[in-house]
Amino acid sequence: MRLNSNKPGAPFARIKPIAFALLWAALIAQAIWMTAHHFRLHEPWSSMSYPLTYAAPFLLLALTGGRIRGIASLLRLPLAVAFLDAVADRLGLLGPHGTPGVAWGDFAHFISYTARLNAFMPAATIPALAVLATIGETTFGIALIFGIYLPVAAIGSAALLFLFATAMTIAGFSQFSYGVYLMAAGALALSTVDASLLSMDSFLQSRRNNFEPDSHHRADRDTDTVHL
Repeated sequence: MRLNSNKPGAPFARIKPIAFALLWAALIAQAIWMTAHHFRLHEPWSSMSYPLTYAAPFLLLALTGGRIRGIASLLRLPLAVAFLDAVADRLGLLGPHGTPGVAWGDFAHFISYTARLNAFMPAATIPALAVLATIGETTFGIALIFGIYLPVAAIGSAALLFLFATAMTIAGFSQFSYGVYLMAAGALALSTVDASLLSMDSFLQSRRNNFEPDSHHRADRDTDTVHL
């Protein structure tokens, strides 16, 4: 069956069963990790605020199967905010290094973090990786907020988050502390459904739909005039 390319999410609709299976697997793994840390290691739930804030909302997407457009559209925000908040941090917009709640505070500290995260990469590539990651996060964050090329932005976000989570795991960091694989799975699932409410994609599509009938009517009238 050929997919309708005008339908939001259609380009990646074929992978929806796989995407949602991965989302459920990531949700279960994240829930097990958080429960173990709370009850066995006696860590307060407040210490897990990041995955609760940015990753756990994708449970709604899994439970609804992406069938509710409003919920799917709303879940663009956790991804976008996570990206743009991280970018603002490394650009010093949230305060200098050492400020409570600030991870880096400037780009130099972010480059150092990138080096630790990608210790398996040649040192000469680290600044470029830091810049590319920042460009990617900024681009995807803006695209998700405004709903621009949503399926592409969502699957691009999934790829970036997957690479980030894998680098964290290889480097010995706990990606569960941030729910990165869960966010990656959520972004992948989001790319397969209609999340276009209040988006530029939806606005431009409606403009095209309104314009095309008028164009056809004018063409028909012109043809009739020629025949007369």
